[in-house]
Amino acid sequence: MTSSRTASADPLVTVIMPAFNASLYVLEAVRSVQMQTWKNWELIVVNDGSTDDTGVLLEGIRDPRVQVFHQTNDGIGSARNRGLERAKGDFICFLDADDTMPPRGLGSRVAVLLADPSLSFADGVVNYYDRDMRRVWRTYTPCFTGYPFDLLLRFDPCCFFGNTWMIRRDALGEARFNESISHVEDLLLYLNIAHGKRYGYTEETVLHYRITGSSTMSRLEGLERSYHVVHRWMRAHPELVPRRSLWVAGYRIRRMMSGAYWHAKRPWPAVFAWFR
Repeated sequence: MTSSRTASADPLVTVIMPAFNASLYVLEAVRSVQMQTWKNWELIVVNDGSTDDTGVLLEGIRDPRVQVFHQTNDGIGSARNRGLERAKGDFICFLDADDTMPPRGLGSRVAVLLADPSLSFADGVVNYYDRDMRRVWRTYTPCFTGYPFDLLLRFDPCCFFGNTWMIRRDALGEARFNESISHVEDLLLYLNIAHGKRYGYTEETVLHYRITGSSTMSRLEGLERSYHVVHRWMRAHPELVPRRSLWVAGYRIRRMMSGAYWHAKRPWPAVFAWFR
C-alpha cells in the first residue's frame, strides 16, 4: 500500500468494495459513493469471480475515480486485501456491494478524524433497510469513545457493527484481512490494529445496510469456525489478552453460536457448539 500524499485538510479517502454476484445492487452502491459530499475519494471495486453480470456492469462505469479489478473467486478477505494493495488514501474505509452510503457517509467520519488527530478510527450510525431500501427496520448507534481494544475482545456492540470504521492509514499499517475465514474478518483486523489506539464516532448515519435475506446467520458453520479463529488469535496473544478476557470471549462464542443454531431449529449443532 503506497501513497505519495500526506494527511492534509483535504485528505484522500479510499473506499474499498468487494463484489460477488452483486449485479442487482452494485451500481447503486457505486452511485452512492459518487454522490458523496466529500469529493476527494477513490473507489476500488474488486469483482471476486462473479458468475452473474457484476463484471460487465462494472466495466461500463466511466469515472476515473473508480478503479475496477477482477479476480477468481477467493473470498471477501482476499478481495479487500487486493483493494488495500492499491489504496492511496490517507483514510481507508469499506463498503459492501449490496449496501449504500448516505451523502455524508464519508464526510461525517472525515470530520471526526480531522477534529481530533489522536483518533485512529471513526465510526457512525447504521440504518438497516429492507431489500428495496424503502423501510428502516432498525438503527445501530455506537456509544463509546476511547480505546476500543478491550471492547472488541468481548464483541461489544458499543464500538463494533462490522466494516464501518474509517481508519487512518498509519493506524492500518501493513495489516491485512485473514483470507482463511468467511465471517468476522473485520473484527479480526480491528483486533490486530486497535491496541493502544483511539476510536470515536459521528452521530450521523454513515451506512445504509440492506437486509437481503442471505444473512450471516444462514451460514452458521462458517460463522462458528471464523469466531473460533478469532478466539485462537486471542489465545496466541497473551501479552495483549488477559486470561479472563480469553475465557469470557470463549463463553460468549459458545453461547452465541448455540443460540443461533437453536433459533435455526438445529438442536444437535446447538448442543455441540457448547463443547467446541
